[in-house]
Amino acid sequence: MPVEAPYGRWVSPITPETAVQSNIVFDDVIVDPVTSVIYHNEQRPDDGGRCALVNTATNKDVIPSPYSARSAVQEYGGAAAIAYGGTLYFSNFVDNRVYAVREGGTPVAVTPENPKWRYANFAVHPKQTHLLVSILEDHTIDTSQAVVNTLCLINTKTTSLKKDLVSGADFYAAPVFNPSGTKIAWQEWYHPDMPFEGALIYIADVSIVDGDIVLSNTIYVAGGKLKISVTHPSWISDTKLVYTSDESNGFQNPFTYSTETGFAAAALSKPISQDFAEPAWQLGVQPYTLQGGGSYGVFTAFQDGRNILYMLDLTKPSDPVLIADFPYTVAQHLRQTGPQTFVFTASMSTAPGGVLHCTLAAPSFTPTYTVLKASAGSVSLYNPYISAPEPMTLDRGGEPLYVVYYPPKNPDFTSLPDEKPPCIVQVHGGPTGMETQVLNWQKMFFTSRGFAWLDVNYGGSSGYGRKYIERLVGKWGIVDVQDCQDAVSIIASKGLIDLARVAIRGGSAGGYNAMASVTLAPNPRFYKVAASTYGGVPDLVLLAQSTDKFEMQYMYKLLGGSPDEVPQTYKDRSPYYNIVSKTGEVNISVPLLMMQGKLDRVVPPDQAHKFLQEITDNAPDEKVALHFYEGEGHRWHLASTIKDALLREFAWYNEHLL
Repeated sequence: MPVEAPYGRWVSPITPETAVQSNIVFDDVIVDPVTSVIYHNEQRPDDGGRCALVNTATNKDVIPSPYSARSAVQEYGGAAAIAYGGTLYFSNFVDNRVYAVREGGTPVAVTPENPKWRYANFAVHPKQTHLLVSILEDHTIDTSQAVVNTLCLINTKTTSLKKDLVSGADFYAAPVFNPSGTKIAWQEWYHPDMPFEGALIYIADVSIVDGDIVLSNTIYVAGGKLKISVTHPSWISDTKLVYTSDESNGFQNPFTYSTETGFAAAALSKPISQDFAEPAWQLGVQPYTLQGGGSYGVFTAFQDGRNILYMLDLTKPSDPVLIADFPYTVAQHLRQTGPQTFVFTASMSTAPGGVLHCTLAAPSFTPTYTVLKASAGSVSLYNPYISAPEPMTLDRGGEPLYVVYYPPKNPDFTSLPDEKPPCIVQVHGGPTGMETQVLNWQKMFFTSRGFAWLDVNYGGSSGYGRKYIERLVGKWGIVDVQDCQDAVSIIASKGLIDLARVAIRGGSAGGYNAMASVTLAPNPRFYKVAASTYGGVPDLVLLAQSTDKFEMQYMYKLLGGSPDEVPQTYKDRSPYYNIVSKTGEVNISVPLLMMQGKLDRVVPPDQAHKFLQEITDNAPDEKVALHFYEGEGHRWHLASTIKDALLREFAWYNEHLL
C-alpha cells in the first residue's frame, strides 16, 4: 500500500544520475547522400560535455575525444557536421576549425588555424566535392557590433578560404546546392530582425573557375525584412525550390519557387493555421524531407503544442494528408535516406525517443518506425513514476493561454488528506521559444517527489502562429509575467495546486521572467520562491550593451525601441532597477536562487554579480544565492553541472517552498 506523506517529501528512484544517464541528447542526424550511411551527433555530458559523431548502425564513434562536433555560430550553434562520399566534415568546438574525417581515420583540419573564426551549416558541391560552402562567423574584433557573418568557400584540398563568397547581410543560414551544382540557395536576414521575424531567400548561378566557385545572377526568391519570415530552402530539382514562409496567414506554410518561371507559389491548396517550421534558434533543425524523387514531401507541423506529420504533393497546390497515429511529440532533423524512407530525431512524452527511421510503403504509405538509437536504455523501473503531460488551453475572456500540466505521480506514496501539491512553474527561454511535451527526467525528478509542474507557453511563444508571438512585441516583462501568474491562478482555481506554495523558475529569458516576477511584477510576492536556472537577465540595459550579435537588437522590438530611444522602459523592465520600489519598499522578499555559467556570452556573468551586489546593498536580509559553474556557457553541458544544479534547486525548494 502507498505510504501517506506530504507532497514534496516523497522518495523516488529518479535521481540526478537518471537525468544524465537515461537521457542521450541528439543534436543532429546526418545522412551521407552518396553512401546512405546514417550518423548522429550526440551530447556526452560525462566526457567533458563534448558532442560525438557516431555511426548510427554500428554505434561506433567516428571522432575520438577530445574532438567535439559542436558549433558556436550565433552562440546557439547547430548544423555542426555534414557527410558526403564517406567523408565527414565537422566544426570542432575545441579550436573552431573544420576537420575532415573518414571512419577509422584521424581528423584532418581543412581550414586555417584561427580560433576567432567559427563555422557551421555546410554544403558540399555535388561535382567538385572538395569545395564546401559554410557560414563563417568572424570574431576577430570580438564585440557584438563588430562580428561579421558571411558565407565562405572552403577548399579542403588546400585549406584555403574565400571569406566573402556571399556577404553584406547580418546573418546567413541554410546554403544548399541544387543536384547538378549549377545553383545555390541560401537564407539571410538583417538587424533588427530575428530569422522568425523577417528573412529572405536568394539563389545564384554557380560556376567553377580555376577550381574556385564563382557566383553570378543573384535572384531574390521570397521573404521580406520585418514582416515576412522564410526558412529552410531545399532543392526539389535543378530548377525547383521548396521552403516555408508565414506570408499567407502568419503561420509557416510550405511554398515552392521555379527558376524557369521566376514565380513562387503556395504548396498548399489553402493556408493552414499551423506552423510547419519552428523559429531557428539553432541552425539545421530541418522540419521536412523530400520523398519520391521530390514529387512529395513529409512535413512536420505543430498542433496542440506537439508535432504531427503530413504528406504533401509538391507537383501542384494540394491538401496535406495527415500521417495517422504519429507517436512522437517532437520530430526534428528530418533527412532523406531513400525514395520512401527518412530518418529523424524524435521525442515522446512518457517514454524515451531517439534516432528513428521511417518507411512509407506504397501504395498506402502506412508508416513503419524503427528505433536506430534510443535516447535511453531500459527505463522500465521508472515507468510507474513518469507523469504524463496534460496540455490545456486556458480561456481568459476569449484570449487563449497555452499550458502543459504534470501532476505529481509516485505509486509508493499518497498525499495527506485535503492537501494540494506545491507547484513549480517552468518558463521557457527565447522568449520566442516553446515548452514541448517531451519526457524530461528533471521534471520527473520533481513530480515523482510530489511536486506539480506547470509549463507556460505565454504570449510570445512559438508554435501558435505569428500573431501569438507578436503578443510580446513592446511588452516583454509584462505579458509573459502576467500570463504566468494568470496560468497559476486558473490552474489553482481548478483545485490542482496549492496557490500558497508556487515556485517560478527558468533559464535565459525564463530566468528573466523569474527575476521580473519577484521584483517588478504588480504583485512581486505572488510566488513563494524563484530560481534562475541559467543565464537569467537582471539588467536589460547591460544586456543590450553586451549580448551576442544574434540577439543584439532582438529586444528593440520586445521593449519598443533601443536603450537610447526608450531608456526608462529598459530600467522599468529590469529586475536590477526594481529591487527597491520608487516609494522605498523592498520588492524582492522572495527567496531567489541564481545559477550561471562562467563562459556565458549571451548573458555575461557580470550581470549576476551586479544583481547580487545590488540586493546585498539594499536588501541584506533577503534569501538570495548565486552559484557559478566553470566551463559552462548559456545552458549546461557537463554531467557534474547538470547533477549539481538539479540538487541545488531541489534543496532550495525544500528549504523555502515546502
